[in-house]
Amino acid sequence: MKFKFLHNIENKIYFIPSIYAIAATLLSILVIFIEYQYTETLVNVLPSYFFTSYDLSKTILSTIAGSLFAMITVSFSTIMVVLTMYSSQFSPRTMQDFLKNKVTLKVLGIFIAGFIYSILTLLFIDDSLQGSGESTIFSAMIGVIVAIVCLGYFVYFIHHAANSVQVNLLIENLKEEVIEIVDSIEARNNSNDQIRNDPPENLKEKLDHKSYDVHPKQSGYIQVIYDIELTKLADEYDIIIRAEKMIGDYVTENTIVFKFWQLNQEVEEFEKEEIETIENKIIDNLVINNERSKKNDIEFGLLKLTEVALRAISPGINDPNTAIFCINQLGWVLSRIAVANLENTYYYNDKDELCFILEDISFWDLLYKTFYQLSHYGNQDVSVAGSIIDALVIIAEGSPKDIKEQVWKFSHYILGGFDKNVLEQEDKKFLNHKIYRLAKETGNKEEREKYFQVENFKIN
Repeated sequence: MKFKFLHNIENKIYFIPSIYAIAATLLSILVIFIEYQYTETLVNVLPSYFFTSYDLSKTILSTIAGSLFAMITVSFSTIMVVLTMYSSQFSPRTMQDFLKNKVTLKVLGIFIAGFIYSILTLLFIDDSLQGSGESTIFSAMIGVIVAIVCLGYFVYFIHHAANSVQVNLLIENLKEEVIEIVDSIEARNNSNDQIRNDPPENLKEKLDHKSYDVHPKQSGYIQVIYDIELTKLADEYDIIIRAEKMIGDYVTENTIVFKFWQLNQEVEEFEKEEIETIENKIIDNLVINNERSKKNDIEFGLLKLTEVALRAISPGINDPNTAIFCINQLGWVLSRIAVANLENTYYYNDKDELCFILEDISFWDLLYKTFYQLSHYGNQDVSVAGSIIDALVIIAEGSPKDIKEQVWKFSHYILGGFDKNVLEQEDKKFLNHKIYRLAKETGNKEEREKYFQVENFKIN
C-alpha cells in the first residue's frame, strides 16, 4: 500500500538527506551539460566575473569539497554530543525529537548536497581548458554560491543545537507536538460529517453476532491506523470494523488488533478465501514498527514530558523547578485534550451507515498514565504534589462537568499516595491552599474537608 510505503520511507533518517543528495547530483549533471554545450552563449550573456579558469576552478571546488566534509564531520560530532545529553539528562525517548527534527536533517542534507556537487563537478570539469588561461568555466561560481548557503546553514545548525539542549525549549517543543496532533485530529473530525463521537442506537444489535479476528503479521508498536481507508474498505465489503488496539500499543502476532462483523446477515457468510482477503486488506492499513512514532501518538508525547519531569526530580539531577515547569505543561496539554473529545470516534459512509469504530484511550487513563509515576517518585516532595494539583486546576478550568469530576477524584489518588509524615505546618498550608483552589474550580468546596479529613492539610 502506497500510504504505508511512504510512511515507512519518511520515517527513515536518511530520507531527507537522500533527497538533497539526488538534487545535488542532478544539479551537477545539469551544470556540466550546460557548460559543455553552451559555453560560448553563456560567455556572451553573463558577466565575466561568473567565469573562472580551469586551474582556479579546480582549486575552488576542491577547497569547497574539503571544507564541507569538515562541516559534515563537525555536525555529526555535535549531533552525537546532543544525543548523549538527551539520553542522560532528559529521556532516551526524546532523542528522536532532535535526530529526526527537520532542521537537523535538512542541514545534513544541504552539507551532503554541497559536497556531492563539488566532487562531481570537479570530476567532470572540462580538462581540455587546462593551461589555456581562458576564463570560461562557470560551475565554480555555482559551487561558491552553494558553499555560502552551506556556511549560513552551518551557523543556523549551531544555533539550533544550542537551543535544543535548553530544557525549557525542549519541554515547550514536546508540548507543541502533542497540541498539534490534538488540533489536527479535532479539526478533521469537526470538518467531516461522517466522523462522529456518538455511536448509533442499535450498535449492540449490529455487533451481536459472529465476529472475525484480525491479527498482525509482525510484532511492534502501532504507528498509524489509516481510519479513512478502513472506512472505505468496510463500506466496500458491507462490514463493520473495530480497532481493538490503539496507536502506541505494543502488539504481537497473537494480538487481536481488529475485529469485523458482516452487516447483512441474510446473505451467506464469507468464505475462507474472502475472509483472508479482507484481513490482508485491513492489515495493509496498519503500520507497525519497532519503535513508537511521535507523529500521531498523543500518549507517547505525554510520556516524554513525564519522563523529563521524572528525570528532573531524580536524586542524580535534583532539578525540581524543571519538573514543576514540565508538570504545568502537562496540565495545559491535558486541558486541551479534555475539551477536544477524542475518546470514541465512529466513522459512517455516505448512506449514514456505521463502518469503522475507533475507541481511543479514555481521558481518565491518560490522566493516570501521565501522573502516576510522578506521584510515586515525588511522594515526599511537596513542590511536586503542589505542581500536580496546579496542573489539575489547569485541566479543570474550562472543562466539561464530567472532566471536572474526574479531576477531583484523581486528586484524591494523588494526595492519598503522598507521604504526609514529611510535611511541616507551612507545607500543610501550602497544599491546603491548592486543594481549596481545585475544590472551588471543580465545584466541590463543601466536600473538600469531608474527604481529606484532614488534620494533615487543614489550616489551624
